[in-house]
Amino acid sequence: MKHNYFKKAFILLSLTLVLSASLLTNCSNHQKQHTPASQQRFSDIEKWLSIFEGDKRDEYQKPEVVVKSMNLKPGNVVADIGAGTGYFTRRFAVAVGPNGKALGLDIEESMVNHMNEEAKKMGLNNYEARVVKTDDPELPANSVDVIFLCNTYHHIENRVDYFRNVSKSLKKSGRIIIVDFYKNSDIGPPRDHKLAKEVILKEMDLAAYSLLQDLKILPEQYYLEYGL
Repeated sequence: MKHNYFKKAFILLSLTLVLSASLLTNCSNHQKQHTPASQQRFSDIEKWLSIFEGDKRDEYQKPEVVVKSMNLKPGNVVADIGAGTGYFTRRFAVAVGPNGKALGLDIEESMVNHMNEEAKKMGLNNYEARVVKTDDPELPANSVDVIFLCNTYHHIENRVDYFRNVSKSLKKSGRIIIVDFYKNSDIGPPRDHKLAKEVILKEMDLAAYSLLQDLKILPEQYYLEYGL
């Protein structure tokens, strides 16, 4: 009798432990799958260099097409918010010439360090990177010709307030350009992190911006240009 009792107790305990482990695993996976885009971090620079740079990104991002469409002028100041590895920032530095400036702004120190090292290697004295707050790019008033965000808009919280604040940093006739993935694109972050273009149109309208251009130049992304 005692033998049967202990045998049953052991089986019951084993089943309980297996069930508990399964629940913990499912809970962990659920949390990973539903991490808000605004809380994602990119501190592993080597990992993200392999993702943010290279031929695969060039195919859908078409950086030369984007930069040409921006119609940058020599001497312009461009602020690249969420610049990451500087994929676009270094191109802006070349486009605006030595009298202009390209600012690579990011919340991750590892990304900023990489950009500043890259600027030195390329000999681009007008390419500068710095760490900024998640809720404020800390740009001086009336200092920037173009604010650029690529694959970054969906990471920002309280976006209407954020862009109302950012408007103060734009020079007269300054512009904001937003490039991000279509909601149904198979490239980029999970679909539940992507924002439909209509969401951006509504939010930027609430932030008191005027849509200047909605260009269909990219296969996987929309290109929206705004002014005040």
